[in-house]
Amino acid sequence: MKKKLLMLLALMLAVTLAVMAVVYAITTLKSSGSKKDEYSIRIVTSFYPVYILTINLTDQIQGIKVDSLTDFSWGCLHDYQLTTDDMRLLSDADVFIINGGGMEEYLEEVIKSYPNLSVIDLGKNIPMLESHEHEGDKNPHVWLDPDLYMMQIENARQGLEEYIRSSADKNRDDKAERLNSNAELYLDKVRDIAEDMNKLLQSVKDMADKKDISNKVVIFHDSFAYLAGKAGLDVAYTLEVDDDTPLGAGEIAEIIDAIKDKKIRYLFAEYQHGNTISDRIEEETDAKVYIIDTAVTGDTDKDSYLRSMRNNIDTLKKAFESGN
Repeated sequence: MKKKLLMLLALMLAVTLAVMAVVYAITTLKSSGSKKDEYSIRIVTSFYPVYILTINLTDQIQGIKVDSLTDFSWGCLHDYQLTTDDMRLLSDADVFIINGGGMEEYLEEVIKSYPNLSVIDLGKNIPMLESHEHEGDKNPHVWLDPDLYMMQIENARQGLEEYIRSSADKNRDDKAERLNSNAELYLDKVRDIAEDMNKLLQSVKDMADKKDISNKVVIFHDSFAYLAGKAGLDVAYTLEVDDDTPLGAGEIAEIIDAIKDKKIRYLFAEYQHGNTISDRIEEETDAKVYIIDTAVTGDTDKDSYLRSMRNNIDTLKKAFESGN
């Protein structure tokens, strides 16, 4: 009798454990499914400036997830090679937002691999400067001109609204309305930056005329061409500083002679590059180095672009008001 009772208890325990296992499996499956379906629209952005723009437009819109293809410390995408993790991220995406202008050299590979992926090109119909570093190529760093950046915002708004309204999402109209509201709010903030930059442009021209000094500059990255243009500066030289192919002593000496000859007073470098060359030029000429933020790295703060551009305006004002 005792043996039968023990066998019955063991059987009941086994059944209980089996039921618990089934319940756990069902719960886990439901949890996994709900997690997968938590986002109705998955967006991948090519790199940091595009990510910041996109999270401003999609701010607090339920059901939209935004990821960046590259790490926030990567910087510009020149010669960037897609990784296995990148392709895996894109395989789950609905929309891929790019800067355009040739920045994403791997784009054809993405389109070939994922023909159903919707691609939004922020550089669409934007007049781009010719690259100082690569003759015949476009200079894709348009976000450093706030007026052109506003055109990128409009391209993103249009592309995302079209995708949302054509989707099967039952809340698509609400999502689209919130998207447009966010876009208008962000445009207003960037418009303030653009107006200040345009005022600065005029003040630089006045400074150059009244003080009879050169408005020529040397820049250490192609991206500065847009900022220089907004500030009324003439880019005399663009020095492509590359850790893999550093400038030789003869090249640096030639640049120093040219700076002295043209009486160039301004050197603009960025945080991402070392300052050894710029410091040497500053020591041997009358030019002064100013650090500009190209807004290609940062954190997840959606106001990081605005903060970077405000800092750049302050830096430019400091340079111009000093008269060097």
